[in-house]
Amino acid sequence: MPKHPKAKTKTTTALQKDDSLDSVYSAIEAALKRHAPPLRFADLGVRNKKSAQITVPKPVVIPGAYGGKPVMHPLAAVIHQKGYVGFYFMCVHGNDKVRKQLSPAFLKLLKGKACFHVTRLDEGLRKDIATALKLGEQCYRDRGWL
Repeated sequence: MPKHPKAKTKTTTALQKDDSLDSVYSAIEAALKRHAPPLRFADLGVRNKKSAQITVPKPVVIPGAYGGKPVMHPLAAVIHQKGYVGFYFMCVHGNDKVRKQLSPAFLKLLKGKACFHVTRLDEGLRKDIATALKLGEQCYRDRGWL
């Protein structure tokens, strides 16, 4: 009896993982949308990936950066990567005041300067992301950007 070739499809585990990353992405994107306005919500423009960001509503000049040109400075972004959802939170880089107010469990997900690798969302992590976005918005208000 001839053997039938196995179909090349994703395994159940891979499908479940993709589905959960889609829900993680959707939840973080919804959290970003809750801050627009006063922030500006937009597509991040990463080719072939779901991505979004929130930026200041008007271009700002950052002393010593971008050659003095006004830029639409981002507060946070989300990108659906292959094995995780990247939550980029710009205020955590070089801002010890904000970093100290974030939970240790949330900071464990920080890879690099401003990117948190999120694979699962529980209620605690949802609160951590909401807290981070509130802190970031306040930080931008204090700088006069909002």
